[in-house]
Amino acid sequence: MLLSELYRLKYLLLLEFSLLAVFGIFELMPFLVILAVVILLLIIYFTFKIPIIAVHILIFSILVDAVIPFKDVSKGPTLFIEEIFLGLFLAIFTIKFLLNLNNDIKIPLIILIWIPFFVWTLPTGLFIALEKLRILVFWKNYFAGFFSLILVYYAIENKTHLKSLIIGFIVWGLILALIEFNILMQIGGFSSGAVGLYFKKNLFAVSWGRSNYLASFFVLIIPLTFGYLFYTKSKKLKIFFSVALVFMFLGIILTLSRGGLLALFLALSLLFARTLRARSLIPFITVLVIILTIILLNPLTYVIAEGMSSLETAGSVYSRLNFYEDTWNAFMKYPLTGVGFGNLSFYSTFILAKDASSSAHNIILGMLGETGLIGGIFFFSILGVVIVKVFKDYRSEKDHSLKLLKWAFFSAISGGYIHSLVEPNFEGFQFSVIIWAIVGTFFNLNLLRTQQDKESQT
Repeated sequence: MLLSELYRLKYLLLLEFSLLAVFGIFELMPFLVILAVVILLLIIYFTFKIPIIAVHILIFSILVDAVIPFKDVSKGPTLFIEEIFLGLFLAIFTIKFLLNLNNDIKIPLIILIWIPFFVWTLPTGLFIALEKLRILVFWKNYFAGFFSLILVYYAIENKTHLKSLIIGFIVWGLILALIEFNILMQIGGFSSGAVGLYFKKNLFAVSWGRSNYLASFFVLIIPLTFGYLFYTKSKKLKIFFSVALVFMFLGIILTLSRGGLLALFLALSLLFARTLRARSLIPFITVLVIILTIILLNPLTYVIAEGMSSLETAGSVYSRLNFYEDTWNAFMKYPLTGVGFGNLSFYSTFILAKDASSSAHNIILGMLGETGLIGGIFFFSILGVVIVKVFKDYRSEKDHSLKLLKWAFFSAISGGYIHSLVEPNFEGFQFSVIIWAIVGTFFNLNLLRTQQDKESQT
């Protein structure tokens, strides 16, 4: 599809790149600026024609920022590449929506119930909050998830789009794990990394997140990988997914995130409780044996175990209990409106660093403390509708392989919910994009129901 579009525009592309070459040779204009403009125009054109391209660009731009964040030269907030793309795609999607107003556009309940949440939290937050900018920053992160849901829901038009996106999530998780290993190599390899990891938990955190935040993505992607491993009939894809699982398991272990590992354990327990049958046991046991062998024979494992058991254990638990108490007190002071997104630090007795924006580290307390009882009801209604819809679709599914895949999505989303009880992952821009993109993907899984053809090879 993309190649055919490119071929159709071959003469235009040839002209543009010829002009690029002339500008570069004679230094008539900055080469990178012209190149950026050409790439931007191509992105605008193809995302308007094929919205699924926008989804892939948005998701993988997060990985670019994981390594090389584009920061504002001012002392203001950091600007990420994925935020630039999200703004661009929002504009494109809005224009496309306005052009199709005359058509019958179905809007599912999961999209509609977001509206009262945004309508309530923004004006009340700006009215009550002590720091208005934080309201906008955190509100933007939740809106990013909302738009990602819309973009994915409407961008998936056929089975090819759907499969490419699921595989894209898995590749995304694999690349994230490889980024961790690259950091390990840059600091001297496994031996030096083991020493560094012992003394500094967030050594393997990427530029946009701490280790606990990093672990939240593996909690989502690993169950999906198992689900598609069971679903696909392609032997090549099965091998690829098995290798990806090994790296992702090692990736989440390197984060030293106890909450992440616990959430993943519960998510996989939920997954395997309903999916493992006789014919599924062999590939699962094979992958599990490989993972356990690599982990147990690796000296780094013992360093990690020691770090997880001793490093900041008491302080971490104590800090969270303090955050819980502070958040509850803030909620009791403003029970209906809360104190506003990102403003809990102004009501905190215990603060870890100067100018830090403390979090409740618990989605229930955090949402109550920041948005009040009304905002909490709106947000938990969104989460509830998702989990009920996913579970009901699973129960009603008759195709066995698709049923397993749907349960994998249910397990992944449940794992994300569980991890949010000890980690403020929903507050993060990147997590918000990924989890709601996964939800949007699930709402299109029924496109696979009538599949009769063989799984395509990657």
